[in-house]
Amino acid sequence: PIVVMGHLLGGLTTFALLLWMAWRAIDRPITLVEAGALKRWVIAGLVLLGLQIALGGWTSANYAALSCGAGSWSAANFPKCVGQWWPPHDFREGFVLWRGIGVDYEGGILDNQARIAIQLAHRLMAVLVFGHLLVLAIRLLRSPGLRGWGSLLGTLLFVQVGLGIANVVMSLPLHVAVLHNAGATALLFVLVSLLARVRAPDA
Repeated sequence: PIVVMGHLLGGLTTFALLLWMAWRAIDRPITLVEAGALKRWVIAGLVLLGLQIALGGWTSANYAALSCGAGSWSAANFPKCVGQWWPPHDFREGFVLWRGIGVDYEGGILDNQARIAIQLAHRLMAVLVFGHLLVLAIRLLRSPGLRGWGSLLGTLLFVQVGLGIANVVMSLPLHVAVLHNAGATALLFVLVSLLARVRAPDA
């Protein structure tokens, strides 16, 4: 699982660096008096999004996406997990990063309490990321010249949350899971683009 998650983070880091270099090469800055404060919000958003993407990779690599139930029963009980708001869980076992060489991880090796812990962590972080990026989107909507970016960020944010919920209630259909990954990449695109382009006026 740590290799799978690392591979995901490595790919998206490469994407972010290429995007950063492309914007800097084009050199089309968005000049803003409050650029410093806005960029701090963007950096915090990037950190939170990076953690959430890592949790998503950890959820997938440990086969924890359906740990709260599957099928119509799960759909009827969402957002509860196995019919409870805070079911039995095992965070200690769920977040052991390295278990040595020679372990067969096919199908996952964790019991369901450990997988539930991973799923709960992904959901709780999703709430935090959603709140932060929603406030950021509202700030962008109120900033002249950034309303388009604010609309894009807000739209992507709600779509991404909807796809995450759909993954749970529809028992992880492949096309929804792929779109959920694409949504994370699109959010990364917006945040890195803002970080690269927003600058304070020259003194």
